[in-house]
Amino acid sequence: MPSPSPRRAPFALAALALCALGAPGRAADLDKDLERAAKANNAAGMVAAAEAMRDAGPSKKDVAVLLRVGSAVQHRDVYVACRDALAAAPAAAREEVVKSLTKGKAAALRVLCADALGGAGDDAAAAALADALDDKETPVRLAAIRALARLERKACVEPLFSRFAKVDPKGGGAECEELFLALQKLTGHAFEALEDWRKWWSTVPADFDPRTRPRTGGEEGTTRTREGQGKIFESVVASQAFVLILDISSSMRVIDMPPGQTHTDANGRTANYKDPGMGWPPNEESRFRRAQNEFVQFIEGLTPRTKFSLVVFGAKEHVKTWKDQLTPATEPNKKQAIEWVRGLQWSPATETDLALERAFSIPGADTFYLFSDGIPERQQGGANVDIPQDEVITKAQTLNLTRKARLHCYGFATASAQTKDFLRRLAAANDGDYKDIR
Repeated sequence: MPSPSPRRAPFALAALALCALGAPGRAADLDKDLERAAKANNAAGMVAAAEAMRDAGPSKKDVAVLLRVGSAVQHRDVYVACRDALAAAPAAAREEVVKSLTKGKAAALRVLCADALGGAGDDAAAAALADALDDKETPVRLAAIRALARLERKACVEPLFSRFAKVDPKGGGAECEELFLALQKLTGHAFEALEDWRKWWSTVPADFDPRTRPRTGGEEGTTRTREGQGKIFESVVASQAFVLILDISSSMRVIDMPPGQTHTDANGRTANYKDPGMGWPPNEESRFRRAQNEFVQFIEGLTPRTKFSLVVFGAKEHVKTWKDQLTPATEPNKKQAIEWVRGLQWSPATETDLALERAFSIPGADTFYLFSDGIPERQQGGANVDIPQDEVITKAQTLNLTRKARLHCYGFATASAQTKDFLRRLAAANDGDYKDIR
């Protein structure tokens, strides 16, 4: 048997200890084991107890503790272990998950319930998730939509149609986007109008199964257009409640060369970009100016029903927020935001972790768009040192556990392969996409 990886080793050891206590058969008092580990803030113990519950089949007592711990402890591995244990609960014990999905007071609890039911794999879970599509809190609705897509059952389609009828296809923002993506996954189609969906649905045979439908690798019958709130760096912003996050590190001073062209500096070094040096103001063709101009043009086109904010980041003291709340895109507010963007100056370092903390602290945002040209790094002892990339990704996932926002990342095409790999992983870990800025 291969040895556990270094990161999982503490969890594996804790699991062995729990098994020793309860062999043979079900370990005794797993609910108390989980509670004790939670009280001690012992993440490894919580994960081990939850995994033991999953393997044994959670009892009603177990489910109650899993719900309480999983929705309260801000730790990715604990959340996932509790979610998976709840998904494995037998029907009788799972009734409490269904009840908490509709009647739980905290949105975080209801999100956890939706996530768990998305792994349950039966029509009863689909029926419960259908009710959650009308929840008053956006993260719960988003979680329910994604859970229905994960179930991949025919019973999931009609509830999504019903919710689709209640949102504005042109202005539904992130929720409308989630509905499109879920229906596309389940059906293989991506129609623009509900009547087109229903017309197609009327031709589907009674034994239609999303899990076994033909996979073409593309969208069948696609008539959908994506207008959203406009484009930034050629990418459509579909959300109506979003935060733009911009890297203002000093490397943004460089000038990207056109595709296929290179520049040789005074020292004979050839690259696909040109470094004009640290002098101020920036070159008009620099990444910094290009980003400023792109942000200004995008903000100018926003409509008043859109709410947004801005975060910029470099060194710690230069991680700043335009507004701590989402702000309607009225003409006065847009003018103020544009002046703020135009007044930016670059900063040493690239403290991406602090930028994400600041962005996720803005309530109500359902989508984040991050633009960067470097890997995370902070100033330490007068020099820039790397911030472990996996730590940044885990932090973002933890901040987003019950938020269910999408984090889309954009990297300048001439940035390093390491930078682009980091941004791709960061986006993928938060249900987002990555795109090169050219």
